Amino acid sequence: MKTRLELSSSISTISMSEIEEQTNNKISSRRNSIFNPDYCKELYAISNNNITDEPCVDDVQLFPKNHSLASLNEKPPKDKWKALLIILLIQGLATTLPWNMFINAQSYFQDYKLMTTSNSTDMERHYQSSFMSYVTICSMIPSVLLSAINVFITKSKMASPMRMIVAKLVIIILLSVTIALAAINTSEYVVTFFIVTMVIIVFTNGASAIYSNSLFGICSILPSRFITTVIYGTNSAGVLTSISSIISIAISPNAKTSALFYFSSAIFIVIIALITNTIFQRLPLYVHCTNNIKSKPDKPEKQSPRPQFWKIFKKIWSVCFNIWLTFTITIVNFPNVVSQVKRKTIPIDDSYWTPVFCFLNFNVFNLMGSLPVHWTVWPGPKRMWIVVLIRTLILGPFFILNNYLPDERVMPAYLANDYGFIFAVSILGFTNAYLMNCYFIYTPSLLDEDDVGVGGMIVNIFLFLGILSGGLIAFVTHPLVKYSW
Repeated sequence: MKTRLELSSSISTISMSEIEEQTNNKISSRRNSIFNPDYCKELYAISNNNITDEPCVDDVQLFPKNHSLASLNEKPPKDKWKALLIILLIQGLATTLPWNMFINAQSYFQDYKLMTTSNSTDMERHYQSSFMSYVTICSMIPSVLLSAINVFITKSKMASPMRMIVAKLVIIILLSVTIALAAINTSEYVVTFFIVTMVIIVFTNGASAIYSNSLFGICSILPSRFITTVIYGTNSAGVLTSISSIISIAISPNAKTSALFYFSSAIFIVIIALITNTIFQRLPLYVHCTNNIKSKPDKPEKQSPRPQFWKIFKKIWSVCFNIWLTFTITIVNFPNVVSQVKRKTIPIDDSYWTPVFCFLNFNVFNLMGSLPVHWTVWPGPKRMWIVVLIRTLILGPFFILNNYLPDERVMPAYLANDYGFIFAVSILGFTNAYLMNCYFIYTPSLLDEDDVGVGGMIVNIFLFLGILSGGLIAFVTHPLVKYSW
């Protein structure tokens, strides 16, 4: 905390009326900002000639630590026409679109390209039945590794936008190869097609990981509404692909046509994201935020040009653990288990049951889960683990006790109810998105201002670790229900 003399000097050019006006502006915009509310205390203390070290918020600080009082003189430029918000929404959409395309094209892969016959080998049957689990593993191993590499090769306080451009070019090329494979008859080369597809998934999701990791690192230096916008974009990708799947079934049930539609749409969105990548770097608000970070001098203990990763991690380890467990439980169940739960009583064609009540249901509520953080963020980071634990204990075992693999299971389906299943999928999607938003909003409040970029990338690594853990555990669910308990 600054001494009274230093504080008095720093505001010597500001009249008390200006201080009051600027303070009121800060308080009124608190919902959409991440500035340190300790300013309220400092200004109050100045006006009462009483400097104190006590914080004005006991639980959650909505802004990074150590934000200087002098920044009250700097008025950030407005986001004209909401250009930065719109572009970051598109960027978020493009980060998860490839992943959503692969999991929503489940019918294309399992029922068309990997379709088994009486002459199929045991290996081909295994690849066909466990395809979604392999997709998850091949997606998340490179995602975790490349996200970690992307963080540790970062030598500055911010992520590199150039890495996002390279990653998007790789994604476009690989999705083009996937479209070419859809047009080729691979019925005689099922195992070869499976291996090639997994290789494409590895490199596509590795590039997506670098893209996503860099994007969250960049957004961590912006006000919190931009982080939630990116997450809103990532969740919108699932809704877009689910609707595309349902429309393609209604128009043409041909799996090949659906796949061409899926992957062409993905390429189109990624190209738009590529074009807008260089635009947002020139917008005044983004330039203002990056200049603030670059111009801020290092503290004496931070003279090293590289970020101090371990010290940053120790400040946010609880957030990292919670996001890991949240996504582990989500991916254990979705899409591997949820997509193989069959209806019992609801009168709907089987071809629409999974696309509507599994994928669309989850993705719509996953999108809706991003909305409440605009009004409230609850609970605080110190008590978030309680919510995560309750979610784990309830939703963790629920879906394998539902009507999952009814033709193969030996374990009784104690919770087999269509309406209970639909409600649980909705809760799974809603809580996944809401908690994810909370984690990325809390992270800047736990770090010094010049560490938030690297901190955002570290949290994103644990997000991918959670998805990887969930994919690995999902391999156990199939044999688990075949065992008589």
